[in-house]
Amino acid sequence: MKRILLITILFVFLFYTLYPQALSFFGYSFLFTSGALGLAWYFYNGRPFPEVVNIFLSYIPFVFACFLTSYLTPYKDPYMMDYTKSQIAWIFGSYFIVTLFFIVHPRGSFTLFLYYIVAAIFVQCVISIAMHKNEVIRDFFNSLQMIDVVALAKRQETEGARLLGYGVAFFGAGISCGFALIILVYIILRTKLDLFALILLGGVYCFILYVGLLSARTTSIGLFASIILAVILIFIGDEKNTQRKQFYRFLAIGALFGFIGQALAYIYFPEFADWAFEAFINFSKTGKFRTASSDGLGEMFQTPHTFDQWLYGWGVMSFWGSDVGYTRLLFYVGLPGTIAYFFYQFMLIKMSFTNDKAFVFTLLVMYAYNLALNYKGLSDLNLFMYLFVFYFLHYRYYIYTPQLYRLGKYNPITLRNAVQGSTSRRRI
Repeated sequence: MKRILLITILFVFLFYTLYPQALSFFGYSFLFTSGALGLAWYFYNGRPFPEVVNIFLSYIPFVFACFLTSYLTPYKDPYMMDYTKSQIAWIFGSYFIVTLFFIVHPRGSFTLFLYYIVAAIFVQCVISIAMHKNEVIRDFFNSLQMIDVVALAKRQETEGARLLGYGVAFFGAGISCGFALIILVYIILRTKLDLFALILLGGVYCFILYVGLLSARTTSIGLFASIILAVILIFIGDEKNTQRKQFYRFLAIGALFGFIGQALAYIYFPEFADWAFEAFINFSKTGKFRTASSDGLGEMFQTPHTFDQWLYGWGVMSFWGSDVGYTRLLFYVGLPGTIAYFFYQFMLIKMSFTNDKAFVFTLLVMYAYNLALNYKGLSDLNLFMYLFVFYFLHYRYYIYTPQLYRLGKYNPITLRNAVQGSTSRRRI
């Protein structure tokens, strides 16, 4: 019973850290709570990971660019301060979750950790469906959410035009669903599964895909990213650890679930099923994967007009007519600040590199996925990367290094290569 309670607590904290707006806690999003608890726990444990300093150092170039822009322009946009507070909360919230994960699962594998992340995204999709179909459920979960006036007005305006999720909607829903698709492909190609597990994961993949498309067509970018990852791992991955035959069975299962899912989408969501599948419909008719929304991105993609704007932007991040992430960053902090923004994200990716080449490829595909997303809107995957970083830091310092000491094989060179073997198959 105690173990079930701990698993539930872990899952709740993970869910509301990934979807902090889903729960208003004393007037703040849940991220404030998990971040504060994580910060207190981090200092209580004696600041165990010196690499946290590297995280903050990697963030400094973006902060410097924002301050420079603020100094050189008359605008004082609050974006940098709000963004920084959120990043700090996610950093220590992730530390809290990973530490709790290893308390609940002392021998928890990385695959199990990924299952928790996918499960959180899956549950969010289930709740979104339930909210759309049942008014009582919708009112209950809406009462829990922390929604400002602008977001509430936007949700009311688009009610009935798409699936509005719990804790996230629109572009954000597509980001998380697409990320889950990438994770699932990695798991399927790197973890030996029985037939039941394969069928289950195939169903989860298709469910997240279709709910994601009904919420935000951005999910299709995650679909293509997961396909690209599969191709890379099948043709470049090592023969021993890549489950190629298993993946081919998954494709057959996915095709079946995909056919069923599309039929169910038109049965239960006829009012916006055509909207969700617009790109696929256009591709079947014209050979071009496009939507009315994507056609408008070309006009939204703008670049600075003067050298000063290229150098430090004009200091405004608030929406002024363009959704494109690159355009908003360029006009906010110029080209150097834009590079610093993506440099920070790459450093988080790099801190998660392991000796498992398949996972390294997965991280790089995730980074490319985020770069593609920023053509549609401003995005980052930092909240997921923090979880990965702290998982491997915990493994290095609390699992692998003590093993080296016990074996009498500890040395600094080995420590730098602390994560050994196939990431997904490792048991701790």
